[in-house]
Amino acid sequence: MQKSNQVAERNTEYLKKMYSAYINLAQKEDQKNQATFKRIGLSLEVSDAEERLQSSSHELNEAQEALENHSEQIKRQREHARQLLEDAKKACGLDRDNLPNNYKTLFKRYPCSDVNDLDQQLNEARGLAECSNEVDPQVIEEFKNRKKEIETYAQEVEQNQEKLSGLESQIEKIREKWYGPVTRIVEEINGKFRTFFTKLNCAGEVNLSEHEDYDKWGIDIRVQFRNSDDMKRLTSSYQSGGEKSVSTILYLLSLQGLTECPFRVVDEINQGMDPRNERKVFEMMALAATADGTSQYFLITPKLLPDLEYNNKMTILSIFNGLGLSNTEDDSFIVEKVIEQNRIRNSQIH
Repeated sequence: MQKSNQVAERNTEYLKKMYSAYINLAQKEDQKNQATFKRIGLSLEVSDAEERLQSSSHELNEAQEALENHSEQIKRQREHARQLLEDAKKACGLDRDNLPNNYKTLFKRYPCSDVNDLDQQLNEARGLAECSNEVDPQVIEEFKNRKKEIETYAQEVEQNQEKLSGLESQIEKIREKWYGPVTRIVEEINGKFRTFFTKLNCAGEVNLSEHEDYDKWGIDIRVQFRNSDDMKRLTSSYQSGGEKSVSTILYLLSLQGLTECPFRVVDEINQGMDPRNERKVFEMMALAATADGTSQYFLITPKLLPDLEYNNKMTILSIFNGLGLSNTEDDSFIVEKVIEQNRIRNSQIH
């Protein structure tokens, strides 16, 4: 029994050692895997760094080559400048330190007045080239792409600008053909309109309303019916109905002789006018409508003021209609008879 216990204890101890060995082995394996992953990560970083270093080295070489080219050009230009300076001294017989003021002013227009300034700019260019080692290749690539885009857009803008200039030139040529005649016509309308309003002891004017958008061009009519008011734009809300009627008929009369049409129809234009304006407007309309070479006027109205002036070129058509005139056999109301009776009555009065 004692021997069996000893064997069991040895087996237990052996199992514990084996378990501990397995645990230690698993830990070592995990550390090995971590070290492998870390090595792979470091390898990728090293590879990326090598690529960046190679790209930066290539850019550095290009910058150094460009710097050398510029340095060589500067040397040639400096030698050329020295030679020109010597030639200038010999030709002018002047020393650079004792140049006249007008020559000194010309030299100030250039950024580098002597060789030392050129050397200083050369050193600054070298410093900028040496600082290019830390440039990210992705940034350079993005810069190149953006530069191409800017150049493309610049070309498009230039092309569109040329097209716009061509269109503006065409518009200006077309404008020259009609702008002059239109302004002269508006000025003529304005002269007649102002004259008509002056006869009414009022004020009015007609102007051409211009705008950048040609669709918004129009005629601007301004009127003044009272001395206490300023000249106001003719609208549908500010003036009274009679004032709008006066303005409308006088504007139509101002167009007389300027527009070619066989006839004009004016319907109840005198409605809402005060008797004084109505009488004067009728007189002006009668003179304009009966002038030689003008369009025919049709004035339709339910009433007219008494004692208006008429002439032989005017025709009055009175329409009689109603229930009391329906019987054609009834001769109690005959127009000719009524006119004759009124003529006889007027002759007896005078």
